[in-house]
Amino acid sequence: MQAAPQLVHEIVDALNRGDVDAMLERMHPGFEWRPLETSPVAGGVYRGHEQVRRYVEDWLAIFDDLRLDLEDPAEVADRVVVMVHGHGRGRASGLQLDTRFCQVWTVRDGTAIGMGEYATREQALAELHSQ
Repeated sequence: MQAAPQLVHEIVDALNRGDVDAMLERMHPGFEWRPLETSPVAGGVYRGHEQVRRYVEDWLAIFDDLRLDLEDPAEVADRVVVMVHGHGRGRASGLQLDTRFCQVWTVRDGTAIGMGEYATREQALAELHSQ
């Protein structure tokens, strides 16, 4: 696996373990996370380690067994485009989470500097081509 996709896998593996510190260690201090607008805990763009930490910890508090599986990573310039299969169970509701969406990660000099989420790979690629 190439360096940028491997870095993305390491970040998501840390998230899956609930190891937010290990996840943040691989992210630039000014990392910017743009979640899906339909995210149940999204409140806009999260910038910097503290905001990202709060966002991720909110997700981990809401869901038991939260897991993101990465599918079909592809490098496009300094970006990694990857489909995500998210699943878990609502801690309070017991409802199952089973969703697919696309993430576009920006990686520079071996560090993740940002990530945006899109409903589909097509939306993500259209956004990339419009930049």
